[in-house]
Amino acid sequence: MKLGEILRLLDAEMISGRKDQLETEIGSACSSDLMSDVLAFGRSGQVLLTGLANAQSIRTANIIGAKAVVYLRGKRPNLEVQELAGQKNIPILSSRRMMYESCGILYLNGLPGVHRPEASKPVAEARDSGSFSRSFEIVGRNFSRAGHVSTTIKEILEDIGIDPAVIVRTSIASYEAEMNVVMFAERGVMTLQVTTEQVLLRVQDRGPGILDIALAMQEGYSTATPEMRELGFGAGMGLPNIKKNADRFDIFSEAGKGTNLEIYFDLRSARRSEV
Repeated sequence: MKLGEILRLLDAEMISGRKDQLETEIGSACSSDLMSDVLAFGRSGQVLLTGLANAQSIRTANIIGAKAVVYLRGKRPNLEVQELAGQKNIPILSSRRMMYESCGILYLNGLPGVHRPEASKPVAEARDSGSFSRSFEIVGRNFSRAGHVSTTIKEILEDIGIDPAVIVRTSIASYEAEMNVVMFAERGVMTLQVTTEQVLLRVQDRGPGILDIALAMQEGYSTATPEMRELGFGAGMGLPNIKKNADRFDIFSEAGKGTNLEIYFDLRSARRSEV
């Protein structure tokens, strides 16, 4: 289904983007106001339907490779969000329809939904035979910058030449890890390391730590505040999302001091599969 058809079916208005983008083919739809759910179940090539008209919706759409965002319930993003969408080449529509109604209209007209995917493990190696490392500072409670580090990491991996499917998994994990630091810690550092064998994300934060890691790893468990939920987070999917997308995930935490994450994405099996 083309984006222009979605605009017509939902009686929507194009808020930002180019008219030629209305010819973009949309493969499926995902709808949620919880960005953690979008990261968990979304996929590339879809349209995101949401009532969360802030920058996090655009950053999340960019992370999963969504082709467009439709804001529902008459929501309209501010100019800052529109500018960010323009930078990421993501067209924005706005419709007064409710989410339930919008999903039903698109489904009945042939646009499929998104089923829970199995954790994919496609891999590739960097073009360069050497290694790459870069660290980024994350400031706690700085919600206006939340997602900036993950977006930068995605752009770096694209420049290096990592397989797009691996980039999606890495981007989702980095985004969830970054948001955990922003929401719960005072500050943190995320380090990206890329070699011919693996992509590694190291996240070290200074904060309250996690008292019960096993409980925190359960889907649905959350200590998010109302402020965090307003940003579309707090569904209790952060750490489970990281684990699902990683080839290996190690977590270390000490109460009152902070939490360290090591998130690995294996690049060696690509060479084995080509033999």
